[in-house]
Amino acid sequence: MRIGEILDVVEAPDIIGKAMLALGTISAPHIVTPGDAMVHWLLPRGTAHRRPWPWARISRYVRVRTSLEEFGIPGTDLTDGPGPHWAYPEGWGGGHTADEWLVEDLAVCTLMHLGQPAQRCELCPEPLWPDGGVRVVLPRSPFRTLPNDTVRVHTQCARTQRLA
Repeated sequence: MRIGEILDVVEAPDIIGKAMLALGTISAPHIVTPGDAMVHWLLPRGTAHRRPWPWARISRYVRVRTSLEEFGIPGTDLTDGPGPHWAYPEGWGGGHTADEWLVEDLAVCTLMHLGQPAQRCELCPEPLWPDGGVRVVLPRSPFRTLPNDTVRVHTQCARTQRLA
């Protein structure tokens, strides 16, 4: 199957697949690829682009594949084995694609098992990871005083704006 023509594929470490099944809130199955210790959810084409920021926040841990790469999908009855197979959640309803809300459960599981999600940089739209950035004082409105005027931004953003 060519990704991007019909489907997008969300790829995560296998620990996230196990955590998602244990969480019990997702109704879509995922594909397990034991050879690379990854799991994959199928999304209708363009679904991830409807909510770009939630996906960007977990982009260190989860990858959305939308290009025209080849991706093998196992038969729907294949649920075990050394090769790619499906993992079905309890109470599965019969569909094989997830919806745009998959990102919410993925955010919970990545936080629990892999690390903090990114925050928004105050100066650019790119994700700012907890282990990066610098604290700077931003000029605020003269009509409103805030108790804390320091914010975290990318180091390069601070340099560009001459704040660091």
